[in-house]
Amino acid sequence: MLKNYIKIAWRNLLRGKVFNLINIVGLSVATACSVLLLLTVSFEFSFDDFNPNLKNIYRVYFTRNLANGTTKDTPMPEPLTPALRAEYPSIKRISRIGNGGGLIQYKEKKIERSIKFVDQDFPKIFALKPLQGNLQTMLHDQHDVVLNLPTAKAIFGDENPIGKTIQMDFKGQGFENFTVSAVTEEMPDNSSLQLDVFIRFENYRGYESNLDKWDRGNHSVYIQLNEGTNTLALEKNFIPFANNHFKKEIEDLKRDGARADKSGQVFTINLLPLQAIHFDTEIGGLDFPAVSKSYILILLAISVFILLIASINFINLNIAKAFSRAREIGVRKTLGAGNVQLIMQFCLETALICLIALLFGLIFSSFLLPIFKQTFSSHIELKTLLQPSKFFIAAAIFIGITFISGFYPAWLMLRYKTVQVLKGKVNATKPGEVRNILLVIQFSLSTLLIVCTLITWQQMRYLQNTPLGFNRTEVISIPIPAEAMVAGANEKNGMVAGHRALQLLRDKLGSQSGIVGITGAHNNFGLGNDGSTSSHFMTFDYKGHSIGTNVEQVDYDFLKTLDIKLLQGRDFGRSFSTDTNAIIINEQMAKQLGNGNVLGEFLPFDENETPMQVVGIIKNYNYRSLKENIEPLSLVLGTHKPIEYIFVRVKSNNLSRSFEQVKTAWKQLYPNAEFMGSWISENTERQYVSEQRLSNMFIGGAIIAILISCIGLLAIAIIVMVQRTKEIGVRKVLGASIFGIVFLVSKDFIKLVLLASVLAFPVAWWIMHNWLQGFAYRIEINWWIFALSMLIAITIALATVSFQAIKAAFANPVKSLRTE
Repeated sequence: MLKNYIKIAWRNLLRGKVFNLINIVGLSVATACSVLLLLTVSFEFSFDDFNPNLKNIYRVYFTRNLANGTTKDTPMPEPLTPALRAEYPSIKRISRIGNGGGLIQYKEKKIERSIKFVDQDFPKIFALKPLQGNLQTMLHDQHDVVLNLPTAKAIFGDENPIGKTIQMDFKGQGFENFTVSAVTEEMPDNSSLQLDVFIRFENYRGYESNLDKWDRGNHSVYIQLNEGTNTLALEKNFIPFANNHFKKEIEDLKRDGARADKSGQVFTINLLPLQAIHFDTEIGGLDFPAVSKSYILILLAISVFILLIASINFINLNIAKAFSRAREIGVRKTLGAGNVQLIMQFCLETALICLIALLFGLIFSSFLLPIFKQTFSSHIELKTLLQPSKFFIAAAIFIGITFISGFYPAWLMLRYKTVQVLKGKVNATKPGEVRNILLVIQFSLSTLLIVCTLITWQQMRYLQNTPLGFNRTEVISIPIPAEAMVAGANEKNGMVAGHRALQLLRDKLGSQSGIVGITGAHNNFGLGNDGSTSSHFMTFDYKGHSIGTNVEQVDYDFLKTLDIKLLQGRDFGRSFSTDTNAIIINEQMAKQLGNGNVLGEFLPFDENETPMQVVGIIKNYNYRSLKENIEPLSLVLGTHKPIEYIFVRVKSNNLSRSFEQVKTAWKQLYPNAEFMGSWISENTERQYVSEQRLSNMFIGGAIIAILISCIGLLAIAIIVMVQRTKEIGVRKVLGASIFGIVFLVSKDFIKLVLLASVLAFPVAWWIMHNWLQGFAYRIEINWWIFALSMLIAITIALATVSFQAIKAAFANPVKSLRTE
């Protein structure tokens, strides 16, 4: 019997080529897109799940309940880790993690790598797998170094690295010897932590000078708790510890009007689970920027929408096909076919189409995968579908679509008596109502995606075009590589690392006509090609109040090169020998200081150093992304501190030629160092990679959803035209115009699209309103966006339906009247 069902199903598949092709194409495209999006969602939710200690690992952070809001900070003071280890037995393991980078040298080979500065518990907390060496002793000595496999291969090739001595420079002060004690596996793509090289924390910059300072944070702290530890109780137990070690800060917070939380605290030590780090945009990730969970849920929604729209098409067409097969079903019932047999026949035919669509969808997704991975910086693989959990979910979706699409049309036909079915007197009113409901759902989802696409596109345009307060289109940002930092430090010229590279580039390019200005700074603007970003925040007491400011170390000509507007005072000048103890502040900083005449005021930046004098006030500029408001900023002249970025401003008449000119000069100075220069405009745009990805996915999802909806609408229009062939013929004979017939046929579909738009608008507004709250600078959602979305949806639907309506209107009425 099964063989007979399969034969009939195959014959029906070949007989209804047009409708089956529509079904297969729609389901195949939907399957391919949904597979890629669902794998992306699965990958994002899988971060760090390979770590057996995952549920017990936490990141330590401070919560400060200020007068104007709550802040959460992760930079920790150096004495915190040993103090926590000594006082809390529920902490099984604890490690500091400091970030850095440097140059590694072995014999004649030199490579540049990122470096982690960690404690001895670090390898056990993060369950590192040594390929060579011992997990227990890999950081036994202060000058032990652990490499991951790619780094070991890059340095040693096939040579055994264990016990070998390498030279490393990570402070810009010359090379130090380290012994390779272990080689570990490369961390998986879904790891929040990425490792090239790691050494003991005692080698971290400023370690000795910060050993007893509780008011300076410069690294992260991670702990592994004993199994079954109550984290809420532990955080409560941290209160007396915080009150003891951060007494002065707590007093300062209370003095400045801090608002206590429910437990009466203004400063607390808290724990963030490692499994939540990837999605915590407030505190941030480890080695990757945190991803908003709402983005991932939106991806999931888009994939479900696309699959749902294709399924609605499939169900609608199956219902229509079922009524065109009324007599066939009546004959089969007359010959003894039972209800179960008829349902099985429908479900088998549906399953055959779904199986073909699934195979084509997987093939299509395999072709799209490289493009998808490149466009969205994804690390997904199709083989992930073979994992039991993923396979069972895919199988459940397949069976669900097959059953609903096959069972419902068969159940509709089985409700009618055999005589009615044989006479073709079945009432199609109810199926028509179901079809209309499904079409409304389908176009509601499509319109929702159109609205979201327009708003994300408009917001991205706003971010790209909003003035930032500095010149970003004519300034090249050049990260100074470790080789240049080391070369400058090794030369006995009295210059701190990075300044030598800056001076050489000034000497090389300063006299050329196309160069407007050259300067340097410790931090970059936006996110450069080196992928690095950092900031420095400090607090001090001023006239009985606690003042907090971001600090940027800059070089001479910073304001000129970046075209930052000076409101009062002056810029740093080489003729002022005291400018090493001078600062320039922005408007927000001046406002925080009291908004009076602060020029000439001395600020106690560090109680152990000479007070800094305010010599200038600059206009606020967005030194961070537009997701954040402008905060207080202080510029200091870093002649005795390292700079890591050089900025070159060029004339705008030929930007591409100027860029090549700067690149050539750099390669002449450092032929072995990679040139990683980029325009600041590119750097600032990289800050919105997640938003750009979301925008692209909305656009792609909307296009696919609309195309699939149109395919289904076209098929329904064809069916309707066939059902109303005689009616159209009669109307033409009675004098109806072409326009009148087209309008008659199209108006019902337009009503459905209008209803779909009205239903979609509130949901779309709510989703995008919440998304825009993540930006300090954002657009307003205007009414015309919804009007335009409705117009787009109506135009698409009208174009799709009118094609068939016009074709029917131009048909010979004599032939139409003969049609049964």
